[in-house]
Amino acid sequence: MKWTKRLFIILVVFLAVIGLPFLIPLNTYIPEIEKQAGEKLNEPVKIGSLRFSLVPMPHVALERITIGAQQEVRIASVKVSPNLSSLFSTVKILRNIDLDTISIRTDMLGKMPAWFKSDGGPQTVRIEKIGLNHVTLDSPGMALPLFSVVVNMNSDGGLKNALLASDDGKLKLDATPISDSDFDLKLSAQQWRFPVGPAFQFDVLNIAGVVDSEALRLKDIDGKLYGGTLKGAAELNWKSGWRLKGDLKSQRVALESLLPLFNSKARVNGRLNAKARFAMNGRTASQLADSPNVDGDFSIHNGVLHGFDLARAAQPIKIKEVRGGQTAFEEFSGIFNVAGKDIRLSKLNISSGVLNANGDVDISSSKQLGGKVYVEVKQGVSLVSVPLRVSGTLQDPVMFPTGAAVTGAVVGTAILGPGVGTSLGVQAADKLESWFGGKKK
Repeated sequence: MKWTKRLFIILVVFLAVIGLPFLIPLNTYIPEIEKQAGEKLNEPVKIGSLRFSLVPMPHVALERITIGAQQEVRIASVKVSPNLSSLFSTVKILRNIDLDTISIRTDMLGKMPAWFKSDGGPQTVRIEKIGLNHVTLDSPGMALPLFSVVVNMNSDGGLKNALLASDDGKLKLDATPISDSDFDLKLSAQQWRFPVGPAFQFDVLNIAGVVDSEALRLKDIDGKLYGGTLKGAAELNWKSGWRLKGDLKSQRVALESLLPLFNSKARVNGRLNAKARFAMNGRTASQLADSPNVDGDFSIHNGVLHGFDLARAAQPIKIKEVRGGQTAFEEFSGIFNVAGKDIRLSKLNISSGVLNANGDVDISSSKQLGGKVYVEVKQGVSLVSVPLRVSGTLQDPVMFPTGAAVTGAVVGTAILGPGVGTSLGVQAADKLESWFGGKKK
């Protein structure tokens, strides 16, 4: 029966090895782990539970972890897998730390790069790789996709690089440290939608930049969208509130696809070339687009301006008010300024065959239109120039000749006949109106 006794002893030892970790009250170690982790991260750390498991490989599992005074970072579970051969060495090696189902508030992002710095002291624990799975950035008003991150560490405990990829496979980001506080960034995206402000849909987007604890500086932005291209640079700073500024240049973008992203009621199609300088401020990241300041210039080629029939409106004797219609143009250019929800379009110029127009138009936050446009229309051998008041809304624009223009047209036509007389009468009346109107101001 000796073999039965030996088998029994082996079975007891095996069960003891398997069951021993479950007999040790691991939760008693939680306060010390919270203390050491808090000192390393310089943030309060809380752990819900701690357990040890041998399958599929020996590891320690932590659950319900929070970081930050207001729990800015929340982690459902953490699995720590040690290198067993290093347990009796001076430096303990952790092969992997896998974090699953993570929520991070965006105001914590600026502090996180410092968490991966080596403190310069003697190492007692070295981490080889950290994996973050199913990460959510928590910021009201921002539609951000789930993503995962792999963080590779150096032999000295510092960060080697971090690789981020969205769970839908559309976005990839490579971050590599270039100094104690700066990280080199390379982002690539395909069929990706911008998460803040107007949701631009990029066919392809490549960005190179750097990030530190205070700001993200995008030095080279190169994208393709809506049949055109976008290039520029931008800086996002979160040291004191959130601030975004930069310059962008677009070429041959299909305007009819772009305008709906701004909830615009204007209907214009054609290919857009534009240069813009922008600055935005907000208490949170999601508030950046609430009060933008943007200025620049634009030109639209071979398009149609819907809701405005400039040729029909430029007939001061026959028609006093024009709604609807459209104006085809070869080029529509001007200068734009966006201040909050108010838009000013100045030095506008529209050219198309027998028609030319120029002027200034304001669009209020309530989408009300106001301004003045001078329209020149060739009628036979004569060129008639008519000043038009612009009013109404983006959805229902209204144009009508000024009162002085109508009077001047009637008088000029009566004296000198239609054509030349009409044009001279309108011009003379408009000059008188601007002179006397200016004195009244």
